[in-house]
This record gives sequence, C-alpha cells and structure tokens, in this order.
Amino acid sequence: MFIDLHIHQQDHLAQESLLLRQTSEYQLFRPIQAWQWMTQTRSVPDQSDWVRLEVIESWHRCLEDYRLPLGNYAMWDNCPIVNQTEKLDAPSQKIEALIKQLDHNFHVFLEEAGVMMLLTAADGSLLYSLGERQPTGSFLSRASTRGGNWLEAVLGNNGIGTAAELKKPIAFQGMEHYLSVLHPYTTVGYPLLDDAGQLLAVIGLVSSHHQESMKSLFAFLHLICVLVNTDLPLAKNTLAQQRVLEQIPLKAAPKPPDTLANPSVSEALGGLIQKAVKLQQHKIPILITGESGVGKDHFVMLIKNAGPRKNAPLIAINCASIPHDLIESELFGYESGSFTGAKSTGKPGKFMLADTGILFLDEIGDMSFDLQSTLLRVLETSEFTPVGGNKPIRVDVQVIAATNVQLLEAVEAGRFRRDLYYRLNGAQIHLQPLRERVDKRAIIHHILQREINAMASETRFAICPEVISLFELHPWPGNIRQLINVIRATLYTASNRFITTQDLPLDFIAELKQQNLLDVARVRLPATQNNTQVMRLSDWELHGIKTALKNCGGNISLTAKTLGITRTTLYKKMEHFGLNRTGDESWLYAAI
Repeated sequence: MFIDLHIHQQDHLAQESLLLRQTSEYQLFRPIQAWQWMTQTRSVPDQSDWVRLEVIESWHRCLEDYRLPLGNYAMWDNCPIVNQTEKLDAPSQKIEALIKQLDHNFHVFLEEAGVMMLLTAADGSLLYSLGERQPTGSFLSRASTRGGNWLEAVLGNNGIGTAAELKKPIAFQGMEHYLSVLHPYTTVGYPLLDDAGQLLAVIGLVSSHHQESMKSLFAFLHLICVLVNTDLPLAKNTLAQQRVLEQIPLKAAPKPPDTLANPSVSEALGGLIQKAVKLQQHKIPILITGESGVGKDHFVMLIKNAGPRKNAPLIAINCASIPHDLIESELFGYESGSFTGAKSTGKPGKFMLADTGILFLDEIGDMSFDLQSTLLRVLETSEFTPVGGNKPIRVDVQVIAATNVQLLEAVEAGRFRRDLYYRLNGAQIHLQPLRERVDKRAIIHHILQREINAMASETRFAICPEVISLFELHPWPGNIRQLINVIRATLYTASNRFITTQDLPLDFIAELKQQNLLDVARVRLPATQNNTQVMRLSDWELHGIKTALKNCGGNISLTAKTLGITRTTLYKKMEHFGLNRTGDESWLYAAI
C-alpha cells in the first residue's frame, strides 16, 4: 500500500513560513528580541521582520482579547481540567477510536523521537495523548491530562489552540509562543473539519527536540490526518504502519544528561540529589543549609535538572536584597495603575513567573521580618493577590530555601519567625564546606580542568606540584566560590603556560603564609634510611624514576635502559606520576 507523504499545500505554506528562521535573511535571535520587547513594553511589536505575521496576530489576541498575563501563568482557573464523562458526539468518538488503533506502533515511534501527540475536541479539551510522557508535576504533565484545555485563551498561542482558532494548520517554535513555559517546545496543530467547514477536532504534536525538523513533523502529522480522514485499512495493519513510519525521517530524541552520571557529582552528593528529587515528587519544601560559597545555587540547579520539574521555570529571589517598599509588588506583581510609577499594563510577580516550577528563596535568613509574615501567608495557601488586584491567584510552586545562618538561633533571638521556619523546613539538606568533603581533591582537579576548557585557547597548562599541593592543603574558608576565583585569577594572569607559586594571587599567598602552609607544601624527596617511616611501593617507584631521569639528564632512552623498562612504559609511568623530562613533577592540563 502506498501512502502519499507529500505535505498538503496548506501545510506546506505553514512549514515554509517556519523555515524562514533558517535562512540568512531571517536572524535566529529575532523572536527572542520580539518577545522581550513585548514583556518590557507590554505591547506587541509591529516590526514584521521580527516574527511572522501569524505570531503577531496571535500575540494581539492573547494580550488584547484574552488579556493573558505575560510569563508562565496559564489561565487554568478560567478553563479548569474537566472530567470527560459527558457523551462525545459521533465524529469525535470515531476520531478518538481511530487514533487509539494506532496506539502501539505510533506510541513507540513518538516516544523514541521525543514527540507527544495530542487529540483535542473542538472546545480545546484534551481527549487523548500518546508518545513522550512528561514528568509528574511539570507544566505539560497537567496540560496532557485528559480534559486539559489547549485553547489560546488558556495557554496563549500554540499549534493546537491556534489551529482550532484559525481552522488551518499552523506551528510555533520556541519564543514565538506567548506563554514562556512553552518556549522550550515546538507545537504543531492540524484541524479536522467536516464538509461544512465546522471544526470536529485538532490533532497536534509537541516536541522539545525537533525545532529544526519541521518538515518531518508536518509529514507525520499529515499522515495521521490522512488516516483519520480516509479511514484507510492501514489503521488496523500494524506491519503496514511500521513500513510507513520508516519513511518519516524523525531522528531519535537525544537522551537528557544524567545529572548523577556527571563526573563532578560524588557518591555523597548524588545521594543528596536523589533525596531532593524524592522530596520534590511529593512537593515537600526543602531547606538547604551550608556556609557561604559551598554551591547552594549550583545544587539547586542540579536537583532541578534531575527532578520532576526539570522543564519548568526556576525563579530565584535574593531575599536580602528586596527593598522594603517593593516587597509585595516584587513577589506578587501588580495591576495597571496600582501605584505611582507602575507600568500601565501591570507586571507579573515572582510567584506567578514560578508557576508550575521552582521558587528558590536564597539567603532566606536575611529576609526582613515584615516580608516573613507576607511570605508565610502565601506558602500556607498557595494563593496571592497582586498589588491593586481583587482576585486571588492560585499557583503550583515547589519552594526551595537556602541559608548560611543558623535559623534556629535566629528564631530564638527573635529575628526569624518560628512558624515560617517550620513551614520552610519540610526537609533539610546540609552541604558540607569544601575542607570537610572527602572528594575535595577530585573537585579541585575537576574545576581546574573545567576552567581551562572554558578559556579560548587550546594551550596545554603545566602546573607545578607545589601549587597543586597548596590547593589541596588549603582549608578554603570561602569554599568553592573562593576556589573558582583563585583558579581563574591564576590562569588568566599567569606569565607563561607553566604555573608556579609566583602566579598565585597576592591575597591568596598572604592567606597561605598566615596559615604556615607554604613550607608544608614543599615537594619533599622520599624518606631516607634515617627515616623510620614506611614508604609505599609506588613512592619508591616514583623516587626511582625521578632519580634516573635526573641522573640521565632527561635522556629517555638512557633512563629506560637504566630502569630496565621500555621507552613506551617509561612514558606511561611519567604521565601517571606527572613527571617531565627533568624528573620534576607537574600536573598537565589541556583544553578538551
């Protein structure tokens, strides 16, 4: 059986308008520019070369007709998820039944390609979905629940909702979406109409992996619509389905990086990440404690990327820096004309921007007492009212707080509310200071390699063992933040590619002298016969190779002959011990 996979003319026009972004005349950054203009001015840009006309028109509807707030907030309250118990009309039932017949083969194909397919009724409510599954608690997890609504008035412009509005195929990519939570995705919609032109249903695709494969997405969607419109026997023939799917060049979706497989994540840190992920799954507030500079913000990014809200927004607030007069407007936003100097179109607050995602309250211990009571009220109810507004807004937010102060001591001293402390402290995760971490040495070498990789150079750096020893011995009171600053200052100001103690920052040298670490870090020869300390076999091997290299004046062939090994073996052992030809130790790093 032959199925024509050529794209329908109407689909072809929509596809061509999207592919404009890949031409030299259409710069990739322009949708970003247009969306940022709209969020700052609260008006739709009129520059037709920034985004397509269909995007401009849909933004106008979202901002002026539906009065949707900008940001991540969806108008769920206006169109809540409904229980589809009411009887569907006959055409909708038939379409849903046909789609379900394709479930097995098409579900596997879509899942491997990283694509989710949706079938919605004419009113925008979701009837059926198959393909890639979304993490529990994520934005698309709710939107892909039966009864979830995809209309423009709820989610802003998107392939499915806009196709229902215009009754023609259409697609949007990235920041062409009005709602920022859809920016990581491409959405494609294809309306199914009856002979009178009335909308029966919409079939759509959602993917975060195929923004450059629009032709394949349209070809697949066209195939589905051909099957639904013509009721071909292919819908019941699984072998024929497989043959047809092989013609569609959708590549397998790249697997997301495994946070726990990251070489910088130790076993202990991996355990903390797994604990935090389990807490997120049950929406338990997390309180992260630790000294300044231990990497609390980095840890939050790790647990977000490993958790159920990895595709949702992460909104961070520095609680110590919010001015007292702007507390409520910063957190909850404000309506137009609510106070002098307010924008005429209003502004969304941090809680609204974090809806369906994570709200990170950094330096929570330094929050002003007035703000603490305001925050407590929102955390207890998950509702807030914008400044100047009269209708409460409900949000779904995972709260993560971090502090470098002893909150219980602050509670006893009357500087922090006890009820807020227990509200935030659903579960506590403590990050150890760098000096106490068993993987301290591995962290130092990982950051060294990472910073060299980040430099715009492929030059190899040799670092003398005394510098490495100083890095490993230093207690690092400023923790990882101080380590990164010292490494960057050393690499970027070094006089040559062999790093010595002369290249270390002066304040770091002064700190080392104060702690008497310079003498301790001197490279020592192995113990002599007068020293009763027992040496390891590897120490003797290192000592023998260093001595032979020095005695042979760096001649590799002569050294290998003296030691009774091959030149190849000698080179491998020199690399293992970090030795150069003179017998001196040095750690060699190269940009990779």
